[in-house]
Amino acid sequence: MNLGESLGNYLSKEEIASLEKALNGEPVHALLLNPEKLTDSDFVAAYPHVRKHPFVDHAYLYNKEEYQFGQNLLYDDGAYSIQDPAAMMVPYFLAPTPDDIVLDMCAAPGGKTIGASIAMENKGTIIANDISYPRAKDMSQNIERMGRGNIIVTSTDFVFAYVNFLNAFDKIILDAPCSGSAMFRKNEEAERDWNPSKVKSCVKRQLELLELSYAMLKEGGTLAYSTCSFSYEEDDGVILDFKAKHPEIELVSLPEDPSFYRTKELPKAVHLFPNHFEGEGQFICLFKKPGILTKNSHEVIANNQYKDFIAQYGLTGRSNEILRGKFYSLYQHFDASHLNILRYGVKLFEVREIFIPDHHLSHFVSSKGSIAINEKEMKAYIHGDTFPSSLPDGFYIVSYDHQNLGFIKVTQGIAKNHYPKGLRREIK
Repeated sequence: MNLGESLGNYLSKEEIASLEKALNGEPVHALLLNPEKLTDSDFVAAYPHVRKHPFVDHAYLYNKEEYQFGQNLLYDDGAYSIQDPAAMMVPYFLAPTPDDIVLDMCAAPGGKTIGASIAMENKGTIIANDISYPRAKDMSQNIERMGRGNIIVTSTDFVFAYVNFLNAFDKIILDAPCSGSAMFRKNEEAERDWNPSKVKSCVKRQLELLELSYAMLKEGGTLAYSTCSFSYEEDDGVILDFKAKHPEIELVSLPEDPSFYRTKELPKAVHLFPNHFEGEGQFICLFKKPGILTKNSHEVIANNQYKDFIAQYGLTGRSNEILRGKFYSLYQHFDASHLNILRYGVKLFEVREIFIPDHHLSHFVSSKGSIAINEKEMKAYIHGDTFPSSLPDGFYIVSYDHQNLGFIKVTQGIAKNHYPKGLRREIK
């Protein structure tokens, strides 16, 4: 059985033909601006042929042949995140706020987490989890690049950990592992790997993850379930099965729009098919847990040991904590002792006799206090080279065109390079 035959159990022949035609077309490319680093007006002035996303603030569609945004220095600076415009709709519909505690259950590579973090104005707390440690590690580097300060990155199997987080989260994103039919345009391997058995296997796992997520959702909280699958079994079928077991849940009606496809059985959810919506495809359904939502208080842990460092970088009022020999800054304290932590907010430095400020800090703070360098120095810095400096000895953040690049350490007139070795490259 191929995908078209599988879709015949809920889509008309005309709809399937239209969808298959779209899958043979070109992928849609988009990005989400980091408004703390780059304003919409400045971005559009520099790249006038981008098109605004029809729903998501600070998001733009673009022609990859014209704009190579993945190779742009602004990407290195964390000025934007390249994402699928359909996937951006999950945090858009969920609409997390600055006082929310959010769990992104299967978060890697981190696009939805970053979208939620931007919506939350770098406040509140997001647990961005992925059971795969390598994927969580890559996501952690992506979050570092974007300079986010309200995200805890973890690699935890919640089958064992969920009991420590019962009724803990205001909002949950469950972008469930799926058969991946919406990835066919971008990934030929996904198309070769697809089969009905994989769909059935995914359904079982999706329902298990929904049960875990629901247990961790607060009373009155909202959960966003999504997949990048077109299969009815993984989308409407999973939600209908889950609602049959939990009739108390309240499905949230998503807005009406001609680009949203809905089924008769589940009209409150939406399918973002690429023949209707500019994107690779997404199924999205939101539901609420009964009860009245109670928000957590804003708790921070101060640190007097490094108070001068904290004041220097404007971190006063945040929760500045030492975990496992590393000094972190998070918007507010969250007890993550039962989680396998890769990053607890902004990494500041490793606690040693002589500490070196971390690259994440340079991308988190404003460029206003940085040292502006010229184009020649910028190219040398990104390449990993040293360059002369008349500054007094010490650590400094250098910036180019109002975007922080990273740290240097000036020693006897030479700016020693602290740009991470794995990020260094030649800019022509």
